[in-house]
Amino acid sequence: MRRRDLFLAPWWAPAAFGQPQASQARPPGNKPREWMTAAASRDTVSRIGLIPSTFTGNVESDGRKIRALTHPAPLMQPLSADQLDDMLQLAVELGGGRRGGLTSAIRPDDWVLIKISIRSCPGGAQPFHPGAVTDPRLVAGLLGYLARSGLGRRFTIAEGAPCRPAGAASLWNTTWDNQFDGLSYRSLVETLSRKHPQLRFELLDLNGAPSLPMPVEGRVLASHNPKGMYFIPRVLRECDKVISIAPLATMDGSGVALSFLNYLGFAPADHYGYPKNGLFALGEPGEIALDLFSFHPADYAIAGGSYAAESDPSTPGATRMRRHNVIIAGTSALAVDTVGAAVMGFEPNTIRHLELAVRRGYGSGDTYSIWTRGVEIDEVRADFQKPGVANLRGSRL
Repeated sequence: MRRRDLFLAPWWAPAAFGQPQASQARPPGNKPREWMTAAASRDTVSRIGLIPSTFTGNVESDGRKIRALTHPAPLMQPLSADQLDDMLQLAVELGGGRRGGLTSAIRPDDWVLIKISIRSCPGGAQPFHPGAVTDPRLVAGLLGYLARSGLGRRFTIAEGAPCRPAGAASLWNTTWDNQFDGLSYRSLVETLSRKHPQLRFELLDLNGAPSLPMPVEGRVLASHNPKGMYFIPRVLRECDKVISIAPLATMDGSGVALSFLNYLGFAPADHYGYPKNGLFALGEPGEIALDLFSFHPADYAIAGGSYAAESDPSTPGATRMRRHNVIIAGTSALAVDTVGAAVMGFEPNTIRHLELAVRRGYGSGDTYSIWTRGVEIDEVRADFQKPGVANLRGSRL
């Protein structure tokens, strides 16, 4: 029986449920009474693309085939820009909702802000390593994909880093000690501008960008900021879409960094200082990050790459580089961070800011209710060195 016939059948009438019924037959020309709906008509399951460098293709439960990477490689092997780009495209193709992922999140005329993460820089106060920086090759791959797909018209790569490189070099000009094939963010934008002259590509240092004080809408999470006021770059309110791209990384005070903690870069150093001690005086990092996230939640989130950062047990508060070739992508930042935390060896339900994000209605923080497409979490789970309990400032781990 067809679903439509099922709902028109006489035995679905109210009398079948103990209610009075004038007639079993539906009068000619009258529309059926639509007093029942199917509970499963709305699919809210988060679909997350989870692609490691080892991926050789598979078949999903519904029979759909997922292609293999062109040049698979071990999880700890250095990757070329082409290999990263192949992983990214596949993760983006798989990561999204029932009605599409990135292609439905971004429209052709959108102004898209690409929020990258830079937590250390060459010559800065903290030792630099590539796991603490969003790989510019990954950003180049994403922007190339968007441009080829006709998604977006203006693209702003933005960060408000807590560090400053030594000397005359800027975050945009540095080549990161040649860790990313010598690619700087400045050269990335210049190359894309020449290749796609009809589009606008630009760089923005959020630390000095025009900003304004704004109150958090709804409940304030930061425990030492009862008024809920933050200085917010105007671009965060004015852009159409936000895409977060962050490496897999741990962080003192929150356990993991990823998409939500990437929002700490939206707090300008012009108001909070370097390394933004004025910001962290307002509460725990995860609380502050979720407050900032509420001003414009990410429309798409990408985590991972070739380099990652784990806590350095020899130096409290510091991280060290490790390699873990995995890319996670999807329209739900909470689902991406939940999967990312699990991939790094954490139990997501013990990370306080992820629990708070669930309470705020940003989605599910349960790995069992997230559909990972590509590989299962257990296939790429790693044991990242975690922050010491004494450094978590109240987070439950």
